[in-house]
Amino acid sequence: MTKRGIRSTISTFFSSTWTTLGGFFGLAGYSATDPRRKILPLGIRPPTATANQLLTSSLPLLRAYCRHLERNNPTARAGVEGLVANIVGTGIGLEPDTGIAELDDRVRAVWQDFLADCAANGMHDMYYLQCQALRETVVAGEFIWRLVTDPTRIDQGKIPLAVLPLEAEWLNVHANTIGHPDDQGRVWIGGVGVDKFGKPIAYQIRNPEVPGSEIETLPASELIHDFERRRALQARGEPWYAPLIEVMQQERDLVDAELKAAVNNAAISMVIESEFHDTLDTTEEGTVTDPAQTLRIGGIARMFPGETVKSFTSQRPSQQIAQFRNTLRGDIAAALRIPQRFLDRDVSRANYSSMRADMLDSDRLLAPVREWFGHATIGRVYQAVLPYLALKAGIKTPRAKYRLIPDGQPYVDPEKDVKASLLKIVGGLSTFEKEIGLRGEDAKKLIEQLTKERKDPLLNEIFEAHLYPTGKAQAEEVAAQDGIPASAPLVQDNTP
Repeated sequence: MTKRGIRSTISTFFSSTWTTLGGFFGLAGYSATDPRRKILPLGIRPPTATANQLLTSSLPLLRAYCRHLERNNPTARAGVEGLVANIVGTGIGLEPDTGIAELDDRVRAVWQDFLADCAANGMHDMYYLQCQALRETVVAGEFIWRLVTDPTRIDQGKIPLAVLPLEAEWLNVHANTIGHPDDQGRVWIGGVGVDKFGKPIAYQIRNPEVPGSEIETLPASELIHDFERRRALQARGEPWYAPLIEVMQQERDLVDAELKAAVNNAAISMVIESEFHDTLDTTEEGTVTDPAQTLRIGGIARMFPGETVKSFTSQRPSQQIAQFRNTLRGDIAAALRIPQRFLDRDVSRANYSSMRADMLDSDRLLAPVREWFGHATIGRVYQAVLPYLALKAGIKTPRAKYRLIPDGQPYVDPEKDVKASLLKIVGGLSTFEKEIGLRGEDAKKLIEQLTKERKDPLLNEIFEAHLYPTGKAQAEEVAAQDGIPASAPLVQDNTP
């Protein structure tokens, strides 16, 4: 070893030793790393491992716990459905954007037919699959769609490509070669084969319902496997319920304990205090009798000398259970990024301001998730099926660009919400397309339909009657006071 190498080794040894001793004597840069502090129970130190190292060893059991909660815990079930309602709603739609309006219309027609029964079983549409995929993501941490080709669909006039949803258990979790690439340069992480950049290039799947079933190795192009990536180079998804398993069980234990206390409290209505307790509780033969007695309507109680009757009262169930339970549910709702009212459906304390603030906060948290999930589901399927759509529409395969159309935000107060939207448009702070899109509608299609209806004399007469019930001039005067031009149409009809 060279002198430089010897100096480097000695320097490394003393540096690590000094760091350890410095931490022990309280000289660490972060107080949390001081060995004398116990951040975790019993002073256990968290493992220093990558996301893939942690998940491959813990994922099967972690996923099993989360599935158990979703099956048996009402709060867990409510949390899943609350996320589905806020992210998917009635479905995240997609509009083709080929750059040519005529091509968009032709692709859209066959695309809508495909969405109606795109599941491989021929029974479910895209929006059903999206809800199912999000439930799987929350509980299992990821969703898997296999793109299969079914020739029998051609005989029915359908596109042969279909979506077959699989549970996360289908991925061969035992396929692990972390740090040791195979002969094709793939590193296997829980059944996912990735290249040196962490990009999935192959998958190993196995039917968990058939013991000893054969393992299939599929190219990444045949599977849609996605999840919310929380750490770099993460190859498998972490269940969203992972940090909530203990909290949800604590909430359930709290309720169960108070329910048992209430039952025990109701089982005893009064007690008898006697100076001859030992004598009265035994028979002449010395057999011990049960001092508990059942009361009935119209019953007569005979008292022995020296006995008094006292009512039995208890402080259980606790009057503070609601406060403690709300605290636990607040933690659960915050971790899931949904309002707490989606866990218990309690809106008794809500008003317009609080509901609107709640919706704005929820949208800020979930809008990025909704965007990711839309691209991961319907966006990926559209790109895969586009050549088939073009063939069926009789055109060359166009560019694969598209626009997501998420489910619309619900109105808190329709009148106030619509007025606020109009004020933003008039003030130049928003557009018709954006405001209409927030309600889950396609602005272009809506405006086209409105133009057609305004040209119909009967429909236009009904429109005018409802818009100006007290007369058009008076309505415009009242609206002008609020800063809204009452006669401003959604579209300008310049037809002579």
